[in-house]
Amino acid sequence: MFGMYGLAEAVNTLCEKEGIEGRYGKDEQANALGYRISEQLAAFVENTPVKHGWKHRAMLHVQSGSAPTPAPRRGARLPYGDEPDPVSHLLAVAPHHKHYHSGISDILTLEETVKRNPQAVVQLCLGAFRAGMREFTANVAGNDLVRVTGYMVRLSDLEKYREAGSRTNTTWLGEEAARNTRILERQPRVVSHEQQMRFS
Repeated sequence: MFGMYGLAEAVNTLCEKEGIEGRYGKDEQANALGYRISEQLAAFVENTPVKHGWKHRAMLHVQSGSAPTPAPRRGARLPYGDEPDPVSHLLAVAPHHKHYHSGISDILTLEETVKRNPQAVVQLCLGAFRAGMREFTANVAGNDLVRVTGYMVRLSDLEKYREAGSRTNTTWLGEEAARNTRILERQPRVVSHEQQMRFS
């Protein structure tokens, strides 16, 4: 695998240096820069032979998740705490998915009223897949069990872990991610009729 992380930070830094006010996930020009970066990385990986790889090629993968020290670790995900509405979010990240054959995902946190409207989530999923998403997770605000990246954690276990520790589960990974990568700042967003991607 050829892993990549920190796309949002790279795009936002390059935009700032060029005097562009847009931010990754919220501006077409910034998003287009991100797509160019993903496309160039994919071309580099595709055209670079490796000794031990599938058909002598590495596979491009987005690294996401926890980190031992605070650092950009979101892969191609939008910065936590500053996400747009769910439809804009998915439309912003979907074009990246075609380039990362070894793995890419996203995590949305939806406002808990979505529990009373599961069809809204179905429509969101259908629209996301139509737009090019390969996979994403929808956490529901207020739920104790949430996906961090490649694993789940109970939020109620984080405080217990801080006080007593644990040797038998993934809570330590979630606590590290909560402390270092701002996962608890993911914004719960409403999926409303007016915003839905409709494919009926």
